[in-house]
Amino acid sequence: MTNRKMAAVVLVATLTGGLVMSACGPVDGPEKAPSAESTASTDSSALLLLNDTLRTKLGAAYSDSWIEENKLHIAVTTESAAEIVKEAGAVPKIVSIDAAQLEAALQAVSAWQAKLPEGQGAAIHKIVPDGRTGTLTIFVAAEKLDAVSIAASADKPAGEVPLVIKESAGLATPY
Repeated sequence: MTNRKMAAVVLVATLTGGLVMSACGPVDGPEKAPSAESTASTDSSALLLLNDTLRTKLGAAYSDSWIEENKLHIAVTTESAAEIVKEAGAVPKIVSIDAAQLEAALQAVSAWQAKLPEGQGAAIHKIVPDGRTGTLTIFVAAEKLDAVSIAASADKPAGEVPLVIKESAGLATPY
């Protein structure tokens, strides 16, 4: 038998043995408990599904959601919505700005960004809505931070939604 054939036989035997052994389990041993990682993934999936269900049910009263300490938190704009969230097993937070208002403000700020003088619009690296606080945060390159802050203060592109302007640590995203 040549070296090549011998290597092929050894490889096939090794793979076959591995496959046979992987099909074997403990005969009367305990079931393997789910790992913390798979449990966390399952919990997160269930919380995300609950969020989707509540978002649809709450409609205009929904603002935002987040998972904290393995619990779903939902920001809502009315007491009745907060009660629905609580009954579903999530943690409500009453806020004054809903998701539609945040989205409209985000679109308005994006449109404003496109009209800024050269360099200022590109210096805005990202815009992040936050339903927990009812704000939009604009991340701006350090060298244009003052200019964008002055323009935002004068133009009020987000309307009634407060803007938080912070120095960006990253690269710009296309608008």
